[in-house]
Amino acid sequence: MLRMIKQFVLAGGLLAAALAPAAAWAHAFPVKSSPTVGAAVSTAPKEVEIWFDADLNGLFSKITVTNQAGQVVSTGDSQVAADNPRLLTTGLKPLAPGQYWAQVSVVARDGHHTEGNFPFQVPCGRHGVV
Repeated sequence: MLRMIKQFVLAGGLLAAALAPAAAWAHAFPVKSSPTVGAAVSTAPKEVEIWFDADLNGLFSKITVTNQAGQVVSTGDSQVAADNPRLLTTGLKPLAPGQYWAQVSVVARDGHHTEGNFPFQVPCGRHGVV
């Protein structure tokens, strides 16, 4: 009898965990970006935008973009969009041709932290430097 009760409690706990809201288990993972991951853009972007699958905490979420030399080319103004808590943006300085890396560090509203990075390229003849 005691064994049946333990099994019932265990099964009930597993069922409750399976039915818990997804947000309680969520990390914020990117679903799309502009520029896209690995893209050779047709013109140098003025900003990087990344959309996530969960709402972000704007105080602890940022994008830093660096060039091949490791110099920061983002303007340091990362922000979560006021009308979309799943969109994080940062402005960019004028970009010369070359390879760039967007480093992302975000905290979802549920407190989970996610980090990552992706490259994009500004080919020769398509830069934003005047």
